[in-house]
Amino acid sequence: MIVSVSLVILASGTLVAFSPLALELWQDRPVDWTRLSEVGQTYGAASALLAVFALVGIAVSLVLQAREAKGAREQTLRSLHGDLMKMAMEDPLYRACWGEFFSSDDPDAQRAHMYVNQIINNWLTMWELRGITEAHLRSVASIVLAGPYGRKYWDEVRRLRMKSASGRRERRFYKILDEEYERIRKIPPRPLPPAPATRERPAAPPYRPRGPPPVGAGMLAAFAAALAFLAYRRARRQEGRPGRGR
Repeated sequence: MIVSVSLVILASGTLVAFSPLALELWQDRPVDWTRLSEVGQTYGAASALLAVFALVGIAVSLVLQAREAKGAREQTLRSLHGDLMKMAMEDPLYRACWGEFFSSDDPDAQRAHMYVNQIINNWLTMWELRGITEAHLRSVASIVLAGPYGRKYWDEVRRLRMKSASGRRERRFYKILDEEYERIRKIPPRPLPPAPATRERPAAPPYRPRGPPPVGAGMLAAFAAALAFLAYRRARRQEGRPGRGR
């Protein structure tokens, strides 16, 4: 829109600036600037109209710039909020700082709550940037809100979300989610998935240091070695004796 207004203003100014030259081409005698000045008074209305167009163009550009600046601030704040949520999802200490619910004994439910919150914030950003249609939003919302964690999340935050909406489009976004929630609410919810079971490794037997071998076993080993040595010496002596004559 702002481009169209700028082109209209530029074209009108160009026509006004070159209008005396056009009048000169329509007559054979030299230009009478006094007469042209009298004719130029008839352009007073056109000048006023051009001034109005210029003011409208400036106003439109200022409104668009203000909207872009507001959108950029909101995106920055949501990005910061997303970073804080990610830190809380990874560390139980940071998660407990968000309130009583996030210091409970069910860490899986806490992380699921935060993750669904991130999903809906992403939808809201896409909705405000007109990157998602209403039909698409209803489709994905019906899938997430039909799940046990999505239904539990929206049941807990729906009033707060709808009350804190800051604009007409954001209120429309939450109304769509709530309509899908009311439609799915009549269907019995599926049970929450059980926590993944962790297999415990069998405990290792206690370490028992090995002591010195029993005294009896050592004595038997020494006795067997002595017998073997004596048998070896006897065999060598018998080999060294001279043989008897026939």
